[in-house]
Amino acid sequence: MPPENSPGPKGVVLIGMPGSGKSTVGRLLSEQTGLPFLDTDALIEAGESKRLAEIIAEHTAEGFRTIESSYVQSIQSAGSVISTGGSVCYSPEAMQHLSTLGTIVWLDVTPDVLEQRFSDAFERGVLIEPGTSLADLYDSRFPLYEKYAQIKIEATLLTPPEIVSQIRQQLALS
Repeated sequence: MPPENSPGPKGVVLIGMPGSGKSTVGRLLSEQTGLPFLDTDALIEAGESKRLAEIIAEHTAEGFRTIESSYVQSIQSAGSVISTGGSVCYSPEAMQHLSTLGTIVWLDVTPDVLEQRFSDAFERGVLIEPGTSLADLYDSRFPLYEKYAQIKIEATLLTPPEIVSQIRQQLALS
């Protein structure tokens, strides 16, 4: 039995490529568990009063990563479901902070399926250099997601409810 002064429920931090289902799964997991939901992309857009695509266009990739890391490190929502932007994995400081807020769960989806899920990465606000494919981006981020994830969900062939079910089972969330 845990001590009476143990912290409240641990949160869940979703990481993965754009289009992997982090926001959809996060909302559904929040609904089913009653944990609050936070989307870091929405947090950044609200704080900057601009869409991600506009923020990325105004800053270098490194500049956007600095902005993203700053917003992520300001989150104090332990015990929440947090959906992160795909590029958060480039910030060791942000990832370390997220690990204090919850279990880091990687939704891994293959690049071919990611490409089917959305057509215009730039319009969507994906931090991707011109001429870089989603497969290239996946390959560059894979080792980082692997490094930080405490749980990996092979999500390519799963529906959002199936992913939520796996997360709940692995984390014993009621």
